[in-house]
Amino acid sequence: MPQKITAKRFWDDRKSILLTRLVTGGVFIACILIALAGPAIVDWLIARGRVAVTGPAVRGVMLGLGYVLAALALWMLWQLERLLARLGQGAVFVPANVQALRRIAWCCALAAVICVPAGAALYFPFACMGIAAGFMALIVHVLKNAFEQAVKMQDELDYTV
Repeated sequence: MPQKITAKRFWDDRKSILLTRLVTGGVFIACILIALAGPAIVDWLIARGRVAVTGPAVRGVMLGLGYVLAALALWMLWQLERLLARLGQGAVFVPANVQALRRIAWCCALAAVICVPAGAALYFPFACMGIAAGFMALIVHVLKNAFEQAVKMQDELDYTV
């Protein structure tokens, strides 16, 4: 009988989680750098006439929105990092992951609530970002619900032994 040859897979779950954690860390650093460059970015947008509204308060409003959105993004990325760390340790269907997914969904939803009106009033790309963030909130919320059900099922299995 011929022996079945199994090749070691080049890509596996461990490498996937590691790559995602590295990218998440890179985006976290990029978010901080962009927030630090916020005044220069806003000044550039205003100087190029990219902002729909003019006036003395526009710069402050845009910077304020940018910093609030940066804070949401950093909090969301931190929650994602913690989720990925738990997944890497084999803790998949645990309440902490459900909580992290809930927080990520809320960050996306709040970003959508902020970005869509800001895009309509100030800078159209904000609206596009807001629509994308709202859609991501829905997707993550569905994943959160699936994880929540799996945690309940896992708990029931643990108590039936």
